Amino acid sequence: PAIEVTVLQNDLHQTAISLYEFPSYWKLAGDLHKRAADALPRNDAEQFFGFNRAAVLYFHAGEFVDARRSMKDAAQVAEATGDMYVAANTYVDAAFIAIAEGYAGKKREFVSEARSLADSPWVTAEEKAEILARIEGAPAGPASARVALAVRLGSPMTLAAD
Repeated sequence: PAIEVTVLQNDLHQTAISLYEFPSYWKLAGDLHKRAADALPRNDAEQFFGFNRAAVLYFHAGEFVDARRSMKDAAQVAEATGDMYVAANTYVDAAFIAIAEGYAGKKREFVSEARSLADSPWVTAEEKAEILARIEGAPAGPASARVALAVRLGSPMTLAAD
């Protein structure tokens, strides 16, 4: 089964990537990346790719609830696999999605998670300063959050080049 899961996961990711150039299929591509991530054992490091890509695609498709949930899943995987810097930054991304969505409660929750991880002994002082600067520079409203995220996350078409 482990080999089958890996093959399934790779096929789903490849199919999703082939849809990046078609904006009308970005939600479907996000669904495929999420399915690939869900097919892996919980907190497998490879889940981060699937959840993160799903979040980016959902965001660009205007599916903010799915984007926020997938970004949170990506942050949790990064944290569980020990990458506190990536986890903190991913929680900040989730907070920005919550702002874009107009969901202040989730923004506060994600900012709190990011601050907590930034205080981790596994995060350097320079990394902590970067995380806190992103939090302090958080957009005030949904429109500015969408612009900030679009700049940070890039478009699905630029992701295909990765």
